Amino acid sequence: MSLVNQLKFAHYHPNTERALVEKYWQEMLKECPHHYFLSWGWMSTWLNSLPPQHGVRLIVGFLGDVPVLAFFAGISNKKWGKLFRCRVIALNTTAIPFFDKIYLEYNSVLIRPGIAIDAEGLLRALDGFAWDEFYLPGLSAQFLTQFDDLMNDSNRFNLVVEQKSAASYVDLEQVREAGMDYLRFLSSNKRSQIRRSIKEYEKDGKIEIRTAKTSHEALEFLDNLAVLHEKEWRERGIQGAFSNEYFFQFHKDLVSGRFPYGEIQMIKISSPNIVLGYLYSFVYNGRVYFYQSGFNYLPGNVYRPGLVSHYYAILHNAEAGRSVYDFMAGDADYKTSLATGSDDVYWIRIFRNRTFFIVWKWLNFVKTRAKSLPIISKHLKKLKKNVFTNSN
Repeated sequence: MSLVNQLKFAHYHPNTERALVEKYWQEMLKECPHHYFLSWGWMSTWLNSLPPQHGVRLIVGFLGDVPVLAFFAGISNKKWGKLFRCRVIALNTTAIPFFDKIYLEYNSVLIRPGIAIDAEGLLRALDGFAWDEFYLPGLSAQFLTQFDDLMNDSNRFNLVVEQKSAASYVDLEQVREAGMDYLRFLSSNKRSQIRRSIKEYEKDGKIEIRTAKTSHEALEFLDNLAVLHEKEWRERGIQGAFSNEYFFQFHKDLVSGRFPYGEIQMIKISSPNIVLGYLYSFVYNGRVYFYQSGFNYLPGNVYRPGLVSHYYAILHNAEAGRSVYDFMAGDADYKTSLATGSDDVYWIRIFRNRTFFIVWKWLNFVKTRAKSLPIISKHLKKLKKNVFTNSN
């Protein structure tokens, strides 16, 4: 039975009520299963990174005096061309694309175990705000299990699944049970690629893996990673993630602030004369979340720095006793081919206005149909860009 009618909701501003924000969030974290992106390490770094005028609030649901529900709500305005203005609330993000490039995954609402709250109750938490669209990016499958009525009655909630992506992972316990023979879980072709590449790299000496030992070294690795990352994407004619100054500074702050807590893993993979690359991951509750990389690509198809780097990182973390090496969302071949399993991650929009809902549903339908026709897809992206713009 849902307890929604017994809940009282309160809103807190992270700038002026930071002590209460931290108190309630930390209290809920102790009680609620969650991933790294909801940890106080991530959240506090995020809140500190935002400009003073940001629209983020903490919403807490109380049962009596006990907090039983909590999430951050980012509030922003979106223009729909010259016709409409849409008020957006985003779950644990800002609803402003520039600041949301840090890309949160396994998103959810903190709900105390044993408390039953349905989708109506979740939306009731927004009653104190004016909104047209509730954006829920990077949702964990656990969230949709908790609020299964959202998906089961999507038309009633004016819900659009904008994106669904597999988050591939390696079960490190399976690797240990296999006597650290991780390659046995891969296809014969992938095993051959990794072995051949290792053989080439080790012609001048053994490959070594080094984890950063200090915050200073971790930041140095991050800088080197960013250089390689940007070089790779520029060669593809696209700017990389670290070209966004906010993104880069956020991660510098996260690395320097959370490395002492054991939440940051920066790895350098090299042979005596060649740096293969760098891997940047988060470590939380025994789970390793691979987040970004920078690889040194050499001429010739035999050199596969990404596959080899992940191979050594997986073995390193299996030996360290960790539970999962998580590639997170994305359909890149290396993720699916190196994984032993996957979970689903969802990007969802809920519209208060039926007209907005119908327009978005139509656009998603056309987008799906247009994937096999590049020229239509190109024009659709231009239309979407012109129709949906953020006004902040």
